[in-house]
Amino acid sequence: LMIPICDVRGRVIAFGGRILEDRKDAPKYMNSPENIVYSKDRHLFGLNVAKKEDTKKLVIVEGYMDVISLHQRGVKNVVGALGTALTEQQGWLLRKHSEQIILGFDSDGAGQAAVVRSMEILQNMGCDMRVLQMEGAKDPDEYIIKYGTAGFNKLIDNAISLIEYKVKVLKNKLNLDNTIDRIKFLNEIAKIISKVDNTIEKEIYIEKIAKEYQISKEAIYAEVNKIAYSN
Repeated sequence: LMIPICDVRGRVIAFGGRILEDRKDAPKYMNSPENIVYSKDRHLFGLNVAKKEDTKKLVIVEGYMDVISLHQRGVKNVVGALGTALTEQQGWLLRKHSEQIILGFDSDGAGQAAVVRSMEILQNMGCDMRVLQMEGAKDPDEYIIKYGTAGFNKLIDNAISLIEYKVKVLKNKLNLDNTIDRIKFLNEIAKIISKVDNTIEKEIYIEKIAKEYQISKEAIYAEVNKIAYSN
């Protein structure tokens, strides 16, 4: 299967190949070699189509098959990264065309590692950045097939913020039934929240995290203030 890769103006600059049958002797995907016209670091697959729709919220996924599947099912505000990690040039493209950027990478280890790398890039650009929470599916294509367009749009609406994502990742690494892990969780939460500059935003995060993880608000405030004082 050959797929044309276009720049933001709709000009074909490369092709992507996808093997439809399982073959161990050949790569699953193969793109045109990079040259003076095409560099995957500087382009986003499907942006030329997505920008014609409402891109106030723009979802970025890993591959072009995810983009095609979502567009076919009516979710048009989607682009592909053309690689396993978002680049700075792609970050500026997203920043230019959207108010809110939602990371929808696969739920496997490589996809979650891509989320972390992408967050670091987009955070430095001052983006309103969210992360999809796909449970029950390994990638956006599988999710929309299982739960439909309405289900995927609900997923977009419920995408969590960078702070919430960091807390969730931290929680998954620890056993909160263990006293030592629970103390470590509180200390690390305080470090994450202390980096938030806006006082109202900080208060909202503390309220939400305290309720969700059953931790005293006063305890979180005390640790956050301790870090602020030491700084």
